[in-house]
Amino acid sequence: MLLGADDIIDWVADRQQLLVAAWTTEIAVATEWDRPFAEALASELHDAMTMTLLNTAGERGFLDLVARSNTGLSSLAERQIAERFFGVTLKLGRAACRSERERRNARTMPFKRGTVVGDERTDRAHLPFADVLLPVDHEFWSRWHPPFGMDCRCGTIPMTRSQLGRSPRTVTSDAALAVIERQLVDAWPTAFKPLLDFRQPVVLVAEKLTGPNLSAQQLADVMRIFKAED
Repeated sequence: MLLGADDIIDWVADRQQLLVAAWTTEIAVATEWDRPFAEALASELHDAMTMTLLNTAGERGFLDLVARSNTGLSSLAERQIAERFFGVTLKLGRAACRSERERRNARTMPFKRGTVVGDERTDRAHLPFADVLLPVDHEFWSRWHPPFGMDCRCGTIPMTRSQLGRSPRTVTSDAALAVIERQLVDAWPTAFKPLLDFRQPVVLVAEKLTGPNLSAQQLADVMRIFKAED
């Protein structure tokens, strides 16, 4: 939890409805449960993760907490779903917090470059991302900020102007960027994309009450009628 622990806690807590909605479909498919039951489990997992993060515990603490609940699943299936939930949710939170931190620090670190692990587990379509080096405020990052899927391990590294000046690399040209974008693959399930703040910022809008809009005089008249009935 070295990266923005408090920010990640806030991110997980603030996005309860989005996380539960996104995970409900995944859990329903994995368990063959009806949606109400899958939604209930997704909600329990969210609450357990929030509690785990607040207690500064890691995956082990989360799994222990989940194991004490009565899901009705086999211990193996329960663990697999819980591990998936914890790992992917934490990845999403870290990525969103990292993106926001890079945006806030753009004045001192105005560039960033893509990183790719490049081992046998890496999606080959993501390899071109390692050639991306752009200003932090470039519109590319609003479309292609990692991770690009549940199992993606791509990332970004911010750079100062001095670091860029000492680097043998140069800012990616528009022509090269167009080729890279055609090669990249985004594998996130649709329901998870609103959780990626750098693509679709979450806007919390207060519900508008649609009741009658009475003037002060009308309200006084109504209250007078009620008092008269008393």
